Amino acid sequence: MRQRSVGSWELRVYVGVDPGTGRRRYRSKTVRGNRADAERELVDFADRVGHGLGVGGRATVGELLDRWFALASLSWAPTTVRQTRSIVDRHLRPHIGRVPVGELTTADIDALYVKLLTGSDGVKGLSGGTVQRVHVVLRSALAQAMRWEWIWDNPAAHAAKIVAPNREPNPPSVEELVALLDYLEARDPALHAFVVVAATTGARRAQLLGLRWRNVDLDSARVSFSAGWVEGPNGPVLAHTKTRRHHVVELDIHTVEVLAAHRDRCGDVGRDGFVFASPADAMAAWKPNWVTKAFGRAVRGAGLRSFRLHDYADVRVMPTSAWRPLCRGGFGLLGSA
Repeated sequence: MRQRSVGSWELRVYVGVDPGTGRRRYRSKTVRGNRADAERELVDFADRVGHGLGVGGRATVGELLDRWFALASLSWAPTTVRQTRSIVDRHLRPHIGRVPVGELTTADIDALYVKLLTGSDGVKGLSGGTVQRVHVVLRSALAQAMRWEWIWDNPAAHAAKIVAPNREPNPPSVEELVALLDYLEARDPALHAFVVVAATTGARRAQLLGLRWRNVDLDSARVSFSAGWVEGPNGPVLAHTKTRRHHVVELDIHTVEVLAAHRDRCGDVGRDGFVFASPADAMAAWKPNWVTKAFGRAVRGAGLRSFRLHDYADVRVMPTSAWRPLCRGGFGLLGSA
C-alpha cells in the first residue's frame, strides 16, 4: 500500500508467477479515503485475490480434480484413465478433497506425501513410485487451476521431490524357465502357450492378450502385434499400442508347434477370435489381472522364487536353443528335464 496523493492510495497484491513468461504478477487498484480506509480495503482485496476469482478459489480440491479429469482424460489411453481415477479416488480425495483450492499450501501437500509414504491408522504406506504418481496427478490438476485463473501459483510445484528407485528387471534363469514351462505344460496348456509366446517374442501382457488369430500366420511363422487388451475404467478394452504402430515378430519352429496345438484345442473360433480367450467365448480375451495372478500361482506352484510377468518378457534375451530342448519331452531332442 502506498499513498499517491492526499486521500488517494494504491494497493498491490502479489498473485504469483505467470506460467507463460515466468514473471511475477500483481493485481492493483486505487482507493480513496484515509489510511484506515485503505488498510481495510487492502485486507479485503488481498483476500479476494489470494483465494482466486469467483468459484475458482472457493472450489474444493475434489471439485478441481473432477473438472480437470473430465477435460484431460479425453485424450488418454484406457489404462491411464483407470489408473488416474484410482489415484484421485483413493489417495487425493479422501485426504485433501474438501480443502478449498485457494487455501491448499505446499506444507499441506508435503504432509500428505509423508502420510502416504509412512501409512496411518493401520494402513500400510505406499511405495515411492506410487506417491510420485500421486504428485504428478495433483501437480497437473493445480496447473490447470492456474490456467483457469483459479489460483496464481502452483503449491505442488514447490513440494518435496519424491524419488522412486528404478526397479531392475529380474527375469528367470534358464533353469527357472524350464521348470515353469514344464509345470504349466502338464497342468495348464493354454497358459503354457501364453508363456512360451511371451518368452520367444518379448511381448508384454497387453500385446499378447490383444492377439487375434488373424494376427498369427503359422505358415510363415510370424505374428503381428497391433493392439493391446488393457484394463479400462469399466473393464478390459482393446486399445492401441503405446507407439500406435504394429510390429511383426518371426517365430521359431517350437513356438509355431505350441501355437498350432493351442489352436487345435480352441477349435473353430474364426479369424477374429482372440488367441488367449475364454473357452466359452473366443471374443472375450482373458482378463489382464487374471493372467498376472495365474502366472504368480504357477511360479509358486513350481516352487520358484517370485518374479513378475513383466520381468518374464525379458527372457527373450536368451536364445531359444538355450532352453527349449530342455523342456518336457524336448520335442524329441533331450527328453524330460
